Amino acid sequence: MSTTGKSFARLFIRFAALPLLFIAGFQLFILSEQTEYYFAWTIALPLTAAFLGAGYWAAMGVAFMNWWEDVNVGARTTGLTAIAATTILGISTFLHLDKFHLNSPALLTRFVTWVWIIIYVITPFVFLWRWLAYGRNTDSSMGAKPFPSWIRIGYLIQGVLAVVAGLILFFAPNLIIPSWPWELTPLTARAISAWSIAYGLACLEVNRENNTVNVMPARISLLIFSVLQLIALARYFSNFDLSKPLAWLYLLVMILGVIVNIPNLYTRK
Repeated sequence: MSTTGKSFARLFIRFAALPLLFIAGFQLFILSEQTEYYFAWTIALPLTAAFLGAGYWAAMGVAFMNWWEDVNVGARTTGLTAIAATTILGISTFLHLDKFHLNSPALLTRFVTWVWIIIYVITPFVFLWRWLAYGRNTDSSMGAKPFPSWIRIGYLIQGVLAVVAGLILFFAPNLIIPSWPWELTPLTARAISAWSIAYGLACLEVNRENNTVNVMPARISLLIFSVLQLIALARYFSNFDLSKPLAWLYLLVMILGVIVNIPNLYTRK
């Protein structure tokens, strides 16, 4: 593994990924009700915006932790999630390009829109290179500091549910929208699918790695995601329809995300 490649990976995280993830999270999680001006497209329901913002801030958490982690381990445990999130968001952008603020009269709005598009043209290939270069290796550390069986089962349940839901949201949004606990459009369904699939893949990778040290950044990110989703739900509970078939399943996954990520969160090498 080249030293130059590893240095580039760390510089990319430090100077590109972290600032962009923070800004996107702020635009969506804090300014959830002002996306018509501060974001690349208008998100009518603040709960949707906050959901997406939570994804960016959770990703910022793992990116920050991976800054110091071994590049091989970081790419192996989080590489596929980064590829999935950026690729799906990129494809969703071009499938629904007519919804974006490309012709907004506000200069700032047009600027953030074009930044969004450029990011999702470039970043999937950066993360794909990172994973191909460093993420496909296996080593003896996998399984060296295993989780209790119940935690691994919890990750498996979350992973399967989140990936399946994400695939349906992306490929057949109109099939799942009527059952989703808050109102979605095809664009917002596909945007949510990116973070749902990324979350599910992260859970499956943690289960596969089965090493409390190696997956600490991923687990912190999963915990941040779950906690922020519950905060977003508390902020915009009026948008959440408990009568919808998937409402309680959604709550189960988020609460389980808190329960399984707290035990053995910090384990010394």
